[in-house]
Amino acid sequence: MTDHTRELHLNLFGNWYGNHRAAWRHPGVDPHQLWDIDFNIRTAKTAERGLFDAVFFADGPNLGPVQPSGGQTKPEPITLLGVLAAVTTHLGLASTVSTTYSEPYNTARQIASLDLLTRGRAGWNAVTGSNAATAANFGPSAHPEHALRYERSEEFIQIVKALWESWEPDAVIADQETGVFLDPGKVHRVPFQGKHFQIDAVFNVPRSPQGRPLIFHAGDSDFGRSQGARHADAIFTAQPTIEAAREFYRDFKRRVSEAGRDPGHAHVLPGYLAVVGSTEAEAQATFDELNQLIDIEGAIEEVARGDGLDVSGVDLDKPIPDSLWEHSIATSTFRSRVEALRTKAVEARLTARQVIEWDIAAHGHYVFVGTPEQVADDIELWFTTGAADGFNYKAPTFPDGLEIFVDHVVPLLQAKGIYRKEYTETTLRGHYGLPTPR
Repeated sequence: MTDHTRELHLNLFGNWYGNHRAAWRHPGVDPHQLWDIDFNIRTAKTAERGLFDAVFFADGPNLGPVQPSGGQTKPEPITLLGVLAAVTTHLGLASTVSTTYSEPYNTARQIASLDLLTRGRAGWNAVTGSNAATAANFGPSAHPEHALRYERSEEFIQIVKALWESWEPDAVIADQETGVFLDPGKVHRVPFQGKHFQIDAVFNVPRSPQGRPLIFHAGDSDFGRSQGARHADAIFTAQPTIEAAREFYRDFKRRVSEAGRDPGHAHVLPGYLAVVGSTEAEAQATFDELNQLIDIEGAIEEVARGDGLDVSGVDLDKPIPDSLWEHSIATSTFRSRVEALRTKAVEARLTARQVIEWDIAAHGHYVFVGTPEQVADDIELWFTTGAADGFNYKAPTFPDGLEIFVDHVVPLLQAKGIYRKEYTETTLRGHYGLPTPR
């Protein structure tokens, strides 16, 4: 029985090549389209036509692996969101800003400005950043170790929230006759003395129509889950199987409750890459075509670097040996992801090559290949069995992957009664059904 008191939430994960690793090579994709302003506008409008809660851009201040198939460029997301704000009316606008390579006041000001200009549609994904190569872009200091990054991030988020909430809702008077613009008693100074930041700030952006911008989080470590439970309105996560997603969901909701918050006010949004075809065979053929475009050597390097699973010394056309799985699980930063990948590999009897293709295809996120009806049923299963409150939808290619989903999957979700048929709110917080902070 579907619980009609809950509504499925969908963000569009904005990688304009597509979210399959080899999408930029697909014949239906223009590899320069992400720098085309008209393409960006058209894609945002398609997402709004599909009634998505928001478009979200992950970001890191680095190029990535400089290799023939890597080093793919992308626009700075706050700049791009400013463009999309002008051509949308309801679609939420969210992006990553690193807490390791940014400053709290500037970040708070950027996101709050976007939020005010869009009448309450902005969100911020607070991440520490795990790419050690990023450090060299900012000077000679080494990339901070994991615990130190989260120490800094905790202070960073506390400051940003305090700045956003430092103006009372009615602080701006703007009375032209009396000459009174604001009530000084309702604009509060933000003093903060921490290990990483010491400020005594007065913020220069008024209060948002939605109280404050939404805070997203994407940490999957123990530190990350607990920090997200304390602060996030929604958490992004990469879970390659529904069983792993259910475990994450239970664990995160428990942490939210232990942090003294309502678990219903912190949504869990796994990544979901759907390859959709009019038949199963057509969908599988599309997925196979994309996988054949993967640079396998580059993919092996990326999985080794990102997940800690190094198959460079094994026969790619045979299963991965148990000893290598055990070593990878013991040493990987993303242990739960590798464990879930191993379970899938054993159940589906995948070769090492197939494991790499599956993992790299969606960067460790869940992949489903099937018809619109099968995709809609699968989404409903995740939503109604404690695996997700919604998804970061990762179109395999743009524009086709998004347009097929909006035209053929969204109507089925609406018919199931789990997805909106129109926007009923104007703010991103309203879309998520979250209360306004006081």
